[in-house]
Amino acid sequence: MMRNIATCLVALGFVASCASTGVGLRSASDRLDESSDMFYRQLDRDRASRDTVDDAARLAEASHDFNREVSDGRGPDVLVPIFDRIAERYHELREEVDDRDNDYRYREAGFDRVTEAYLDVERAMDRQYGRRSSYRY
Repeated sequence: MMRNIATCLVALGFVASCASTGVGLRSASDRLDESSDMFYRQLDRDRASRDTVDDAARLAEASHDFNREVSDGRGPDVLVPIFDRIAERYHELREEVDDRDNDYRYREAGFDRVTEAYLDVERAMDRQYGRRSSYRY
């Protein structure tokens, strides 16, 4: 009886610790790669401003590079500089999107999904490497 209770408590503790850590870096990186690529493709199809399409393409490329390195199991010496490039490109694109009159168009194209995935990657990087991004909004 005591053994069953102890086993249940250990299992419950494991489940609770998994839930408290949130999204892992690998799954967040996958989502950022997919969402940024979909956002870029949608803008390109919708013939958005060339500057915005180019910025979205640069974010998608950096996100893809980051995802590949995460999948390869790279450490912070490789991932942090790539994430810094993503952060810079994300915030440049965010400023551009926020300055546009047709903000709904970018939400429809999936920028909200890009933002959610970006923030998940940022939190995962903070958790995994104890690193705080200088980019906050």
